Formats: sequence, structure tokens, C-alpha cells
Amino acid sequence: RPELGGDQSMALSALTSLKEAGMLLHARDVCARLAKPVVKQLPATRAFIITCDRPFAVERLLESMLRAGKLSQHNALFLIDDSREPANRAANRELVEKFNLQSAKDMLYFGEDAQEALLSRLIEKLPAHSLGIRFLLDRAVWGGHKTYGRSRTLCLLLSVGFRALVMDDDIICQAMLPPMIEEGIGIGSGSMRKAAFYQSEEALAQSSRPADIEPLSGHASLLGSSFSQALQTTNSGPLRESQLLNVNAALANILLPESPVIVTQCGSLGDPGTDGCHWGFFQSEDSLGRLAAAPHGITAALENRLSWLGSTRPNFYKMAFMSQLTGLDNSSLLPPYFPAFRGEDALFGAMLISVQRNSLALEYPWCVPHRPVDDRSSSVRSLIPTHGSINLFARYLTNNINYLDGTSPEYNLNCIANDALRLSLRPDSSLLMDFRAELAGKQADQLATLQRQSSLCEKFQSAEMQEYFQRNIAELQRVLGVAQTPARSDGALNLTEDEALIQFRNAAKGFSAGLAGWVDMRRVAPDLVEAMIRSNQLR
Repeated sequence: RPELGGDQSMALSALTSLKEAGMLLHARDVCARLAKPVVKQLPATRAFIITCDRPFAVERLLESMLRAGKLSQHNALFLIDDSREPANRAANRELVEKFNLQSAKDMLYFGEDAQEALLSRLIEKLPAHSLGIRFLLDRAVWGGHKTYGRSRTLCLLLSVGFRALVMDDDIICQAMLPPMIEEGIGIGSGSMRKAAFYQSEEALAQSSRPADIEPLSGHASLLGSSFSQALQTTNSGPLRESQLLNVNAALANILLPESPVIVTQCGSLGDPGTDGCHWGFFQSEDSLGRLAAAPHGITAALENRLSWLGSTRPNFYKMAFMSQLTGLDNSSLLPPYFPAFRGEDALFGAMLISVQRNSLALEYPWCVPHRPVDDRSSSVRSLIPTHGSINLFARYLTNNINYLDGTSPEYNLNCIANDALRLSLRPDSSLLMDFRAELAGKQADQLATLQRQSSLCEKFQSAEMQEYFQRNIAELQRVLGVAQTPARSDGALNLTEDEALIQFRNAAKGFSAGLAGWVDMRRVAPDLVEAMIRSNQLR
């Protein structure tokens, strides 16, 4: 602290007073607390592929699953088909049929007919929740919008009581080692992830080494276990005091040995799975150094989408995010996904930690190849300021969590439902104020991060990097001085401000209804799903 003038004795005296008052958290106490053994019995797994109009990707993934093997260990395999084109639905059905001729475990096809049947039966069982059920599961509610979250919610309803392993259709079911490996474990935030950049497919392939695991089994190994159990396994022994260096004290204070590893994640090799190119400028210092030193230049390194993004050691996070292969312990109460629009992964992570406040996410130190078949080209020159999305509700939720509350997951979920309903009933003027305040807060956070990253990158002496930061800092500063409108939000394009507010109200009411009925939906879903499986309706 500059105001101490280098007087260490004054600082030591102040810290000693805090220690004597019991106001300091000791690393040894955290280690002792987390060393208490808590062993959990892990439920069976169900594996899912989610797809939409990409039969070529499905075929490639199914072939890699057959090569990987060990499919019979799962209770069930499902293909969730959200395809719009009848020809693609037919192709996916044929691919599942062909897969089942070769697989030790049959895959169940959950297409349009089965989805309609489940929707109808849920409404029949729970007529009081029909609005919420349709909001979460009825594709007709969403018109032409892409329903990324709807398919994931279906996975949750098909796996209540199980651990779910959810695959994007454009991955390859093979575990690969990261280009660099570190010892020990990490505890903290997503900033512990790292990245590397490749000039060509050949360079990426040369850097890749297969891991000695099958990825579905790898995810299942610690999914649902207790934190103490996962620590002992990943750390090859108890947590050491030195491993808490730089760990956020507020986080260390709320970690419990029984905290469940409710989500597991892994890295990506190839396409990073992010929206746009900006992600590369928000990495750790060593990753930024690799970006600055990329032989093909920073722009090409980000725009060619040939990279590795993931963890170099087992990393434990409080906030989960979605990888291309994600494990979810669905024997616990998990919230549904928002059915449509981008950002459903961020909102799910925020809702999950709001509902299951003791839970943790674990990212394994391996990755899976991610090879999209659609065009994902984007430009580094695009501007960064956000104009609002369902991410704003995620930010609102995480800013209002009290991790010391002893409330139940059901109570916490109901609070989120009530919050959504409350927001939908606010007058237009208040809604606009809420929107602008949350968006300004988000943009201010972005600005602070940009300024911090810009300072971090000065040592690389890269004119391209500095131009990027200067341009986006200037744009964010400009945007912060302008009144924003929800008409520019994700999903509200081509709407007037009044129409955007109406859309928001309808979405908030529908999502509130879906959350309010979610516990009952989870209660009746297992019997409905088992009846569909027994009837061979999914074959």
C-alpha cells in the first residue's frame, strides 16, 4: 500500500490485530476442513447427443463412439434430434439404426414424434403447469429462433435420477491431452483456463496426443462425487497449504468437503466453441504471450479457429460453463435451460449455482476434438460491446447470491421463478431502467477487463494487440454514454422498443411458469420416459 510508505511493521501490526480477533482465514484450517472424507455412491449414467440438421456430424460422432467403445456401461444412449428438415430427421434415424447394428448398446432416437408425445403426456399429467411446460419444451413457441436450450432441457427430463453426459454433435468422441500439462489442481475462476493457437490443421494434428481414457468414462469418473473425494483423486492426496496460494479467500471460506461436483467439463481442440473471436484477448498472461507470438499473426490465429482451449490440470470452479461434452449430475435438482437464444449456458450456470449453492464444477485436463460442419467465420474487427441478452439475467442472479444461506434447492429455484415473474410485472419505465442499469454494469465490467488486459499485454509490444484494445475501449466508453434500448438485444432484432418489452414480459412470464412447474415435471418424467422406452417407441 503506497500510503504505508514501505513501513512493514505497521502492516504486520494491523494483520496481527486481525489475526488475534479471529478475522483471518488460515490455509491450514481450510486444508483440514476439506480433508474430511465424504464418499458418495454415484448413480448410473445416460449419454446424449444433441443435434439440429447436421447428419454428417452425427455420422462422424457415432463412428467415433463405436471406436471408443465401453458403451454398454451406460444405462441408456439417446440422440435428441431437433432438426427442422424432414430429410435430416430421416437421415438421423437411419444413422441410429446403422449404429445399433454395430454397437454393444442400442441408441434410442428421440425425435419430433417422441418429443411431441412427452410434451402431451406432461401436460396431461400436470395441466396446471401447461404454460410452463410449453414454454420450456414446445418448439412452436419459438418460431424461427434456434432452440439450443430446449434440447438440453429434454436431456435433463430424460435423465432424472441419473448422471447425464451431453455431447454436441460436432465433436469426436476421443480424449486428447492438452499441449501442456501442470501438476496439482486449481481452485478458482475460469481465468485458470489456457489456450494455444495453430497455423494449420497439420500443426494442430502434430501437437495432439491421445489421452489414455475414453471421454465418456472420463467424465463419469468424478461426476457427482464429493469435493473431498475428487480432491483426493485428482491431487493424489490431500490438499496442501501451498496450493491455496492466490485462491480467493471468500471462495476458500465456503468450500465444504461434501460440496458435490455437480458438473464436469473438458477442453476443446480445434474450434474453441465460442461466439466470435474476442475470446482470445481475455486469456491468461501466458496464453496471451502465445497469441502474440503466433507465427501466422494474431488475426489469423483467432479467425482460423484452430486452437486448444482448456485446463492443463484438474481445475475446480464455483461457476459452471458448458463444454462440447458436459457431465451433469441429474440425481440432484438441476434447473432447466432457457429454451432459445445464445447465452443459455451462462444463464444455466448462474441458475445452477443459485439453486445448488454448495456445488462445484470440475474441468478435466484433457479435451475433445471439436470440428463444426457449419460456417463459423467471424472477424477480429467486429466491436465488442454487448447490447443485452439473457446473460443480463445471469449477471443479476450471480450478483445476488448469499452462499451462507441454508435454504433448500427447491426454495432457491422458486425464488428465481418469483424474480422472473416480478420483473415481468414492472411498468415499462422501470423495466427500461432495470435493463439499462444491468447493461451498463455489464459494459463497465467489460471496460475494466479490457483495460486490465491491455495493461497486461503491453509487455508483448504488439501493435496489433494494442490497436484492438484501444479500439474496443474507445467504443465501450462511447456506448456507456448513450442510452441503450432493448430493441438491440439478442432475439429482439427488427423489433421496436415497445415490441421488445412485450417480448421480454412474455418470456419472463413463461420462464417463471416453467421454473415453477419444474420440480413437478422432474417428478413425473421418469415414469413417462420409462414407459416410452418399454413400448419401443424410441427404437
